[in-house]
Amino acid sequence: MSTLTATSAQEFNSARQQAFIEEWLNFFTGRPNDLLSFEEVKQNLRLQDSAYKGLQEIDLDKIVGSVGRYRDFTRSFLPKRDQSSERWRRVDAVIHDRGYPPIEVFQVGDVYFVRDGNHRVSVARTHKAETIEAYVIAYKTPVAIDKDDDLDDILLKMGRSEFFEQTHLDKIKPEQELIFTEPGRYRLVQEHIAFHKYLKETEHHTEIPYEDAVASWYDNVYMPIIERIRQSEILKGFPGRTEADLYAWLLLHRAAFEKEIKALGYVPTEDLIETLKRERATNPFARLMGLFRSNMDLNSMPLKVERAKFLAETQLDEIRPKHNIKFTEAGCYQLTQSHINVHKYLKETESGSEISYQEAAGSWFDNVYMPLVNLIRNHSLLEMFPKHTEADLYLWLVSRRATLEEEQHAMGKIPDEKIIEELIQQNPSSSLGRLANFLRQKLHLEGVAPS
Repeated sequence: MSTLTATSAQEFNSARQQAFIEEWLNFFTGRPNDLLSFEEVKQNLRLQDSAYKGLQEIDLDKIVGSVGRYRDFTRSFLPKRDQSSERWRRVDAVIHDRGYPPIEVFQVGDVYFVRDGNHRVSVARTHKAETIEAYVIAYKTPVAIDKDDDLDDILLKMGRSEFFEQTHLDKIKPEQELIFTEPGRYRLVQEHIAFHKYLKETEHHTEIPYEDAVASWYDNVYMPIIERIRQSEILKGFPGRTEADLYAWLLLHRAAFEKEIKALGYVPTEDLIETLKRERATNPFARLMGLFRSNMDLNSMPLKVERAKFLAETQLDEIRPKHNIKFTEAGCYQLTQSHINVHKYLKETESGSEISYQEAAGSWFDNVYMPLVNLIRNHSLLEMFPKHTEADLYLWLVSRRATLEEEQHAMGKIPDEKIIEELIQQNPSSSLGRLANFLRQKLHLEGVAPS
């Protein structure tokens, strides 16, 4: 049995620190932080045929997941948990003496999933190794998988592949550009096509070929809405989204709105587009927050439901009855819970013992949230943004600080006062102008041209 050394302890602690920093940065940049679960990928891609490929030299950065330990490491295989310290250090000691024993992996497309040897991969990645020997079992996959894909990306590729295989829209309408950025939308379109086929057959009292229904749906349902989207130029307000995304959004919201007002078929597309355009044009804060939650599946969850879930899980109503935390945008409560999770981890690391989630929520409120809110109050920042809340500004300032810390490589070294002073020094003529100016800066940092 290998002896645990001070060097291995230092290397493990360094890896844990890197894992924390990586998780924080990935949270704000939207990059995937979690390893993929092989079982989830296998189930969603319906993998069956496999073949043993023998011992091979594989690229470590193409290992994106694990069979059983996908929760224990970050996407770059840094250790997430202190509980893995002893095993990690023993593997580290063996590797210093004898090198890297081969691991076992499943190959899916161009990426790999660890079957055995997760800690060896973690140690190798920590020591900046580029390759490792592995016994490879390769699965045939219907879609290509890239090393930067998360599960949503894989589901999108699978959904797109199945959609065109079943509808042949790419052959019927070669000019089509039907591209979605959210899983499940291709299946939604297939339902639209099936319903359109039913309506056409009812109208003509005869069955029509499926491919005729696909072409008719594209010409008479999809493209007229796309043309209105193009004419309105509303896509400029949704960076990272596509025309097809807005088509799905408009139809889903029209159905919900018509059901709500009991006016089936009486809500024109133009009205929905104009409503959406006004909201996006007058609320740049919404666009700003969208940059920080672009990979979250919010599914338009009602704000009241989201707040109720947040309060139920944090119990802030009981432990801090005067908290008054209210956001004006969906997704902000989930972002705030992530802040509490980070605070809980730091407190447990500092004390060396586990604390309850409610205790962590109270500590976060007292030591993180309220000091920043008091600064917001002292500088009367809320007067500059009358349509928003102290909680909105808290989240905005924290997000801005994280962006600057990443940009300047100064993790934990940019004080709250500096961010507040930066905001005050901006001097557009209105509060919305201030928000828009900050948005332009954020878009510039992200490399996205502002609309």
